[in-house]
Amino acid sequence: MRIEKAAVLGAGTMGAQIAAHLANAGVPTLLLDIVPGELTPEEQKKNLTLESKEVRDRIARAGLEAAKKAQPAAFFTGDNATLVKVGNFDDDLAKLKDRDLIIEAVVENLDIKRQLYQRVEQHRRPGSIVASNTSGIPIRLLAEG
Repeated sequence: MRIEKAAVLGAGTMGAQIAAHLANAGVPTLLLDIVPGELTPEEQKKNLTLESKEVRDRIARAGLEAAKKAQPAAFFTGDNATLVKVGNFDDDLAKLKDRDLIIEAVVENLDIKRQLYQRVEQHRRPGSIVASNTSGIPIRLLAEG
């Protein structure tokens, strides 16, 4: 199977760096994370709401921006960063339907990972690859959920 499009679920340090590596390989990548529960003071000054797309994608966008500034550089060129698009788990999971590879990189919590996998199953297409970046949870436990 050729990987034409990917998604990374979790925009922390690991997730954002994985998205950068996929982009470096020329793979358009969707980087998703949770929706924030409250506004920042800056968002309040802009009169944004919790329903504003800018707010809803803030965490994933922050992960992408951190990857852009990483030293050593996460992106081989600045143009590679344009291959990463951001979103959130509540609004954008339906976009998984056209992704060949989905990599989970959320917090190391079995319940959170299992809940996310259940949501992913509702949207991914048959034959897509779902992988985990877990560092300490046995894959068999993730698969049991």
